[in-house]
Amino acid sequence: MVRAAADELVKRLTSGLAQRPSASTETAESLKERGTTHFNEGRLTAAGNCFRRAIALRPDYADAHNNLGAVLRKWGRPHSAIAAFQTTLMLNPRAASAYGNLGNLHERYGNLAQAETYYLKAVEIEPRLHQAFVGLARIATQRQRWDDALASLTRAASIAPQDASIFHQTGVVYLGKRDFKSALNALRNAAGLDPKNITIKASLAEVLLQLEKTDEAKKLVSECLAVAPEDPVALGVLKKLEAKNNDETS
Repeated sequence: MVRAAADELVKRLTSGLAQRPSASTETAESLKERGTTHFNEGRLTAAGNCFRRAIALRPDYADAHNNLGAVLRKWGRPHSAIAAFQTTLMLNPRAASAYGNLGNLHERYGNLAQAETYYLKAVEIEPRLHQAFVGLARIATQRQRWDDALASLTRAASIAPQDASIFHQTGVVYLGKRDFKSALNALRNAAGLDPKNITIKASLAEVLLQLEKTDEAKKLVSECLAVAPEDPVALGVLKKLEAKNNDETS
């Protein structure tokens, strides 16, 4: 019955795919690798096509289903993405990244309990999946479980010390605790690792504002809004800067 359900999901996920002969050199594995390159470079349509073609050649290819799910998630098609991740797990019940991807989806749509369950399953299977630890930290942060969040981030940093998202989330935790100096250190580290990241810059501006470093905060907010005029964190900091300026001039 499980295999029949998986086969049905395969048909749904690959529906609409043009049936054309593959070049003799194309294999499911080579298509998956090419799709991964397209995905990492932001070419989602090309990536999705490669993953679908890989599945057409090899319907039981769990990694291709998982990667197709990542594309569908980026396209804002959560139900189709969940179907792809569930197919992955039917084919490979120990696919830790699929559990992590399901955690991301449920977290994004506010189902924190389910997201936490998936993240915990991911790190149970693969203890070095640092992204799942960061996900657990985000959930703990939303619940104001600061110590739990920092413990998860410490685990993540021991695995991937050059991942800016770990330091960014660490800064967010310290910001929530109102430990602004620790937040500043963490966010400066994050910005050093990923200097073009608008989300990190906006969070750093928030901390600088709290530390009364108004000029630095203004500069960062301007840089953020020049690139991303609708960034909610940057707009929030801008509003606080304007209120502060009005208070000083009234």
